Amino acid sequence: MSGTILSRSILAFTSMVVVAATACTSDRIAGPTRVLENESEGRGVFQRYFAIGTSVSAGVQGDGLIAATQATSWPAQLAAAAGRTLNQPLIDGTGCKSPLAAPLAFGKRISGEGAADDAAQLSCSPLQSGVFLPVDNVGLNGARANDALYTTPENITDQGNAKIYGRVLQPGHTQVSTMMAANPKLVSVELGANEVLEARYGIAIEGGNLASFDEWVPVYDKLLDSVQKVTKMAVVVGLIDDLGHAAAFRTGDEVWNDRGEFLAHFYVDVQPDCQNSPNLIFVPFAVPLAAASGAAYFQHNLPPFPFSCAGKGPGDVDFVLTPNEQTTVNHLMHRMTAHIQAEATKRGFAYFALGTLYDRNDIKGPFSVSALLGTATPYGDYFSLDGLHPSALGQTILARAAAQALNDTYGLGIPLP
Repeated sequence: MSGTILSRSILAFTSMVVVAATACTSDRIAGPTRVLENESEGRGVFQRYFAIGTSVSAGVQGDGLIAATQATSWPAQLAAAAGRTLNQPLIDGTGCKSPLAAPLAFGKRISGEGAADDAAQLSCSPLQSGVFLPVDNVGLNGARANDALYTTPENITDQGNAKIYGRVLQPGHTQVSTMMAANPKLVSVELGANEVLEARYGIAIEGGNLASFDEWVPVYDKLLDSVQKVTKMAVVVGLIDDLGHAAAFRTGDEVWNDRGEFLAHFYVDVQPDCQNSPNLIFVPFAVPLAAASGAAYFQHNLPPFPFSCAGKGPGDVDFVLTPNEQTTVNHLMHRMTAHIQAEATKRGFAYFALGTLYDRNDIKGPFSVSALLGTATPYGDYFSLDGLHPSALGQTILARAAAQALNDTYGLGIPLP
């Protein structure tokens, strides 16, 4: 590559960010209108279906939420398969927060705001005209089990997500209190992922940045107790089997194998400690940061930016997880999933796991830094631009698993999405 072309390529990444998101989609999955076999009140139990959960249930794609992606959330697709339209807090305009625009190289949200702007200062569009609270899908970005029980729009401390709480929950209400007031026939509970998600920063300390299993269990059980007070029918969701299966994580060795692209296009020198390294790199943060650093080094006539896969100390933010740290995260997820599944069996609830999607063996092709930073689908067809949240197609996989679990447990006869 000539010096002029290299300069243009590097300078294109000076606005690189360390967060990622997805391109919005307006794809909708049209559900069949066949009446459920276990019919009750018109269209059966889905006449009163309620969804508790995280950003996955909400329909977040990337770092933002907008009506087009809410329409493809797995609870919405599940309800549509049963012939129902789920009442959701549909966000108008450019979203809350606005999703980032593809490709990630531009460092912009679809609203025109900077990708790396302070989340608390980003714009938050109102609800669409004709949408009123309460709603039946109260999935919220960043929510843990404790939040579902106790966090309201008034007491939320996470300022980056404070605005969306006011769009989803009424004053003084939590996810659980809203659910109980709705008196649903069927409830979905998708919680637990945020208890381990902080591992993406490269730190894995149970009871520190990760949840304590012993402290999480009674909170989660209390939440299910609340569900059981209003209905006998629910579907609860387990976690994934192995963090390394997730699209957002790549091994150091995979980064090493793409070292030529890093250097030629982004002025980043992948270090020899990446070769054969089993360390997991959270690429949505680590790679854009390296590209931005490479651009700065190039502008100041410095040698290429060195990209190490070794990581720093166990308590340092480095976006790198060693095998021991991976074991800590996976062991915690395994225990949480086992408990969720055991509680489902004990209470007569249906069950499926996020691993139905995240643990698939066909979601990751060869790693390419150019594809990551320069294409609309760097994580393939099943995941959005952040590598964490499902695309519309990925949400369909989860909706299908939910429908199958409900059919197997309750004989509902839901047509599979």
